[in-house]
Parts: sequence; structure tokens; C-alpha cells
Amino acid sequence: MTPILLSIAALLGIGFLWEAWARSRDAKIWTHPGKLVDVGGHRLHVRAQGEGDVVVVFEADEGCWSTHWGRLPEDLGTVTASVAYDRGGLGWSEPGPPPRDAETLARELHQLLARLAPGQPAILVGHGTGAHILRAYAHRYPFETAGLILVDPFHDGIGDRLRREQIPPATASPFLISLTSFLGTFGILRLMQSKLSGNAALNLPERQRATLDALELNPRVRRGATEELVAEAQTLEYLRRIQESGEFPMRILTSTNTMSPDMVPADFPLDTYNRIWTEQSEAFLDLSRRAKRVLVEGSGHQLQLDRPEVVMQAILDVLDEVRAQGAEPEGEAKAPQLGQLPGR
Repeated sequence: MTPILLSIAALLGIGFLWEAWARSRDAKIWTHPGKLVDVGGHRLHVRAQGEGDVVVVFEADEGCWSTHWGRLPEDLGTVTASVAYDRGGLGWSEPGPPPRDAETLARELHQLLARLAPGQPAILVGHGTGAHILRAYAHRYPFETAGLILVDPFHDGIGDRLRREQIPPATASPFLISLTSFLGTFGILRLMQSKLSGNAALNLPERQRATLDALELNPRVRRGATEELVAEAQTLEYLRRIQESGEFPMRILTSTNTMSPDMVPADFPLDTYNRIWTEQSEAFLDLSRRAKRVLVEGSGHQLQLDRPEVVMQAILDVLDEVRAQGAEPEGEAKAPQLGQLPGR
């Protein structure tokens, strides 16, 4: 082996050991705030608050987890039962089996709710691509779906629309995320981001932003995000096959400026992209006869952080509709409080 190769191997070895030490340190500093609940072979991290006749479940965007909802789950816990969780491999959850497509993730969510609130209908709140999982859940479990709130949702038809108008996609590729996972294993990513927070612009307390920065450096989390991206084509094909026409109350909250200038190159057709995103969201109205769309000004894609009052009002409106029509089946148990959750 040449001296150059020996030097590279030595540096990688040192980086690997440093990363392992840093990850062990992070695990002690950034401990999970909820509980780990088994869903059949792996455990999901769950934050649950409150109690009530209806359980509201928060489903995060692609590559995101419960922390990205800010204070909404806690605030809602003063009104009814609230559950925010991390999908397999993301946040503090253990990796789940492939494929990580919407159908698989909907089944895992159903297993989770069977442990937390058996037999209770749920109001599902999904951000971005979390809408895919909610649609799969509502299709598979219509009698357990009390209502939907889609927060700046990603429509499965937007990719075709962007291609027709020759607009490049604005999402990261699985290869790029896999590369960062490799760099993270040897401490290179941590070294590159030591003085730069990728979450500085998020409207979250400093500690929560630091938590996101630390967990995003973990190769496990990056692999979890990659696996969801790899399964995206499978998810989109599934959504095109299913027939959806619900009778549940539904809100579609759409940001009119989902993509901001700091997220794309200077020559990116930003106004056109945002216009298409807004127009495409109208198609979600076909999912339920009781759907209503709200266009939200003054917010980017992180609508739940930029305008949490809008999301909260939509949840309360749907909650009122569900309660008015008698959502709780007679004799069913109420959703558990946090202290009653299984797991540890």
C-alpha cells in the first residue's frame, strides 16, 4: 500500500473513531423527549399529550420528524389527545423494514395507533410529503380516519406538471443523501457543518434547532431519509392506483410561497414553481366532498412553524366537525395520556 493510501486510511480511521465518540456524546445530550413504542420488530419514538374523545396525529414531511412540528402537538394536548411521532429511522426511531413507501408507513402508523388508541378514529395532520402517508392511511383504514389536514402538501402530480413546463425538481437526490451518509460515517460531514446550522432559518427555539442539527448528522437518520426517497416512485405509483372519495372533513393549507429564494439558485424560476405548487394543490379537493382549501400568505413551506395559528385553527375546525357528527364510537376507550403509553 502506498504512503498516500496509508495516509487516507489513517485519516478515515481517525474520522470514524471521532464520529463514533461524537455520536455517543450526542446521544447523552439530545435524549428523546417521548417514549419508544414497538410496532412489530422495531420501535418508534412517540410524543403524546392530553386526552379526549378524538386523537390528532402529526405526520412530518420527508426526512423530518416530531421536532419539526414545534409546539403544535403540546398546545393541542390541552384540547384533545395529541400524538407526534418519528417514522422508522428518523429522529429517535429505530430503522424499519423496506420498502419505506407510503403504504408501508401507513401500516406502521396503524400499528402504532392500535397500541396508543385502539379503535379510535383519528384526525391526521400531514406536512409536505406526509400527505402521501395520510392518503394511504385513509384509503386502507377509512373507518378509522375521522379527518385530514394537509399542511402545504406535496401533490403526486406536480412532478409531471413541472416536467411539462421544463422546471427542474427542487428536491435532493437519493445519491446525494447517501453520499452525505457516507461522509457522516467518517466525521467529514460533522467537520463541514461544525460552524453552520442547516436549521438556522426554522422558527424554533435554539435548543430544538441544535437537536435537529445533531440528529441530522447521524448516518442512521440520513439512511432513513434516503430509504424514503428511494421508495418515492413506488409511493407515487400507489397513489395513482387508489381511488379516493371520502366523506370526512378535510382542510388543505397551501403556502403561496412554498419555495423561498434562499433555497434555490439565483436563476431558478421561483415564481413559476410557486404558482404551479399553488395551482396543483387544488386537486386535493377531490379527495373528500367535505374538503376546503386555504391559501396562506406570508409563509414558506414550513407553514406549521411560520403560521402555527393557521394550522391550529384548521385542526380545531375539523375537530369541531368530527365531534358534531359523533366521532367517538360508543363504549370505546379514550386516547391515553403520555404516562399510560406502552414502551419506554
